[in-house]
Amino acid sequence: MDHVAEAAVDDIVRGAVHFGSGGGGDPYLGQQLLAAAVRRHGPIPLVRPGMLDPDALVLPVVSAGTPYALAEKAHSTLEAETLRAAVEARAARACAAVLPIQLGAINLAVALAVAAELGLPCLDSDLMRRTLPSIDMTLLGLHGHPAAPITVVGGAGVVAEFSQGDPTVLGRLVRAVMPSLGLVALVSAYRVNAGDCARLGVDGSVTECARIGAALRAVSPAVAGGYEPYLRACGGRLLCTGTVAELVQHSTDGWPRGVVSLQTADGFVRIDFQNENLIVSGEGIVLATVPDLISVADAGTGALMQTVDLALGQVVHVITGPADHRWHTPGGHAMVGPRAFGYAVDPVRFDGARPVAAVR
Repeated sequence: MDHVAEAAVDDIVRGAVHFGSGGGGDPYLGQQLLAAAVRRHGPIPLVRPGMLDPDALVLPVVSAGTPYALAEKAHSTLEAETLRAAVEARAARACAAVLPIQLGAINLAVALAVAAELGLPCLDSDLMRRTLPSIDMTLLGLHGHPAAPITVVGGAGVVAEFSQGDPTVLGRLVRAVMPSLGLVALVSAYRVNAGDCARLGVDGSVTECARIGAALRAVSPAVAGGYEPYLRACGGRLLCTGTVAELVQHSTDGWPRGVVSLQTADGFVRIDFQNENLIVSGEGIVLATVPDLISVADAGTGALMQTVDLALGQVVHVITGPADHRWHTPGGHAMVGPRAFGYAVDPVRFDGARPVAAVR
């Protein structure tokens, strides 16, 4: 895939919902943002990291803030240009491409839209290979690359910069300035070049979203085996089917957190989530955990759902699939495993057929 045309937008965003693992933002909003950018500026060129000069500066981009605020005031060209100018001024050289930090429906769409606004190509890559809630939870961070410097640009072009510090503290600082920036901001982190991205080895992220999104489009939920196109495409499996019996959620630090209870043929199944789905358990047995991907699909339409949008009485399928293998290392588990989110649970790794105890 060498560009993003309007005909590919729906599949790309649909596939990004898979990598959102129950979070990642409203796919309809992501689709609207990206489609509008393509209509204004034309197809967005995609490049692989190895196609650029290894020293070429790239612009990592993620959207910060609350989903409802973004729905009311989408990012503007001013924010994109201000973010680019701040990063280029600090690095004393020009950016050659935009780099998505994560693959959620909103943040992939925003990164592609920023590339369109700036007239830059977008790297067919990302830094998480899924969606995670904090800017320091990246494969670059896992390999010791500091998240700082971090640049935050608000809706009025106001810039906040954090040059150094513990990544967890920096994440808290970014969230602390959000109310003053109108609860919506563009953020760039990591001083990174194309060579760093090539060495990271995450190639074809946008293309992968388009491929999985096309498979989701082919799902026929009313037909036996109707999910097979999607399951084959993502390497996943259907974990269980149930009816939403309870949904309890609250917001902490702007993040939705809660529990979904499903009534299944074999008893109750529980999904714990913090933005993304983190743990699936039933009858005291942990069935799946972060860092693997846990999705919930509406049984009637086959569409993957944001967990916060589930409704009582809705029949859903729980689908789990593999994450990047580097998250299943001691360092990966320490950074994004269940205990990193406050759960006294060991990771359970997806093996393609059944959940198995994580390799230590």
